[in-house]
Amino acid sequence: MVGTSNVEWDPGLESFKGRSTTTYAAAAAAAATECASCHMPITARTPLSLSVDVTGGTHRDGTEYFSFETRICHRVCRPPALTFTAGHSSPVEFTPQAARLILQNRAAGTATAILVFTYRPMFSFREPGGELTSALVTALLVKGFQLAMSADIGEILRDSGPAADDVACPLTDEGLLTLQAGQATMYHEQLDPADPDDAAWLSAARSGRVLVIGGDNLTFTSAGPDLDTAAQLGTLAAGMIPVAASREDRSDSATIRPYTADSPPVTE
Repeated sequence: MVGTSNVEWDPGLESFKGRSTTTYAAAAAAAATECASCHMPITARTPLSLSVDVTGGTHRDGTEYFSFETRICHRVCRPPALTFTAGHSSPVEFTPQAARLILQNRAAGTATAILVFTYRPMFSFREPGGELTSALVTALLVKGFQLAMSADIGEILRDSGPAADDVACPLTDEGLLTLQAGQATMYHEQLDPADPDDAAWLSAARSGRVLVIGGDNLTFTSAGPDLDTAAQLGTLAAGMIPVAASREDRSDSATIRPYTADSPPVTE
């Protein structure tokens, strides 16, 4: 087995993750708060093991597709492991994780609504002879998002421009937020206008635009989203998205609550 710091992983993982394996393993360990086996707390110095379940398939054009599901355990509870399942015989089900923030510019007296989101499991592809590439980041870049090389929210806001014309955030009076890219819904969430935190975010969003940050290797804690690893690995993209009023009532659709709903506002 190989490892860095306090986390070990199966060396076969490097055949999928390549040079990013160390950072990928460290990010998984940093995001874990309890052992996936015994469910006891994890501390910074606890010897850990990383288990990864990879599902892979190859398209007829030779492009390989992979989804990754990770588990962090105490090393005494479970050794590092790597499993590979060939093919995607059934659709991959993705679970969104997200955080909403407000960036206050006290000097200008303005507030910018921010949505940070990712999907679990991570889904990647590799063209023949190419590097493993994030499917989510690629989709965002195709829609005019820009790579974010910094994890600093203020710098991301400063450097982010508008996305493609067919990307928008419809927002209903009832608080249903949708991230729409062409005919695809990339994210949706039902906010509660009666909740003070939701109401503050909705007010900032209705100023006309939302900074949307998406990608892989994001971690979420009670303190807010951690973008460091994503920025280092080049799996972070951002764009300024216009907010459009919507009369569509989808209150019966699946509700996706923010992973860190009570995150405090960020101050610029």
